[in-house]
Amino acid sequence: MTDTTTLDEPGDGTPAGDESLEPLVENPVLGAGVDGGDDAVKTRLLLPFLLPALSMAIVAVLVLNISRLFLAGSSDAAVVIGIIITLAILGGASLIAALPRLRTATLAMILGAVLLLVSGAGLVALGPSLDDGEGGATSSLVNPPGQPVGTVSVTAGPGFTFNGVADTGNYSAPSGVVKIDYGGASGHTLAIQDPKYAAFELGTSPGTKHSATVLLNPGTYTIYCTVPGHEAAGMKATITIAPK
Repeated sequence: MTDTTTLDEPGDGTPAGDESLEPLVENPVLGAGVDGGDDAVKTRLLLPFLLPALSMAIVAVLVLNISRLFLAGSSDAAVVIGIIITLAILGGASLIAALPRLRTATLAMILGAVLLLVSGAGLVALGPSLDDGEGGATSSLVNPPGQPVGTVSVTAGPGFTFNGVADTGNYSAPSGVVKIDYGGASGHTLAIQDPKYAAFELGTSPGTKHSATVLLNPGTYTIYCTVPGHEAAGMKATITIAPK
């Protein structure tokens, strides 16, 4: 007699041992069901425009405030500031390169602190950086106190000359406070070719200053017309200051 074992099969025709599969559920983490419109706006519209604009704004703030630091001090101070800034940039770059796993938030905080520091230093140096000349020297050289010890009278013209002499005109005065009077043909100026006297400029046109005093030490100073092309045409001369 032979025993026969028959596997029970479900009535719906599904083989025994098989279980019905659960319905698929979309996983938001894997990106299913997420609207890509926001990402498209960020990557195609906001980032290409906002990042360059923000970068340019940061660079502009840094350049403006660092330039104030240079202008606020003397030439020696500018060299020292330049060395410090260069060493700080090299040291910061080396530090960032040595820490490749530095978090983005930490890096942003460091850059923000640097920006605030430079901006604060620029605000502190704002006043001194606005002074004309080198370290405020112009204010003490142009229109200084005291009575003039001599007067130099200069006439614009004829033509592109001072007192009718082109290029080689020479005036003289003793050292000290010198008064310079300027007149003649309209449309000309008179300035001194020395950065320390950048604030000194006279003019022959209506509404301009026709005379001023200036502190001149012994030496030779070049005066010229600042109107483009006039100096090259011969409107240049010298003032020789003799010691007392």
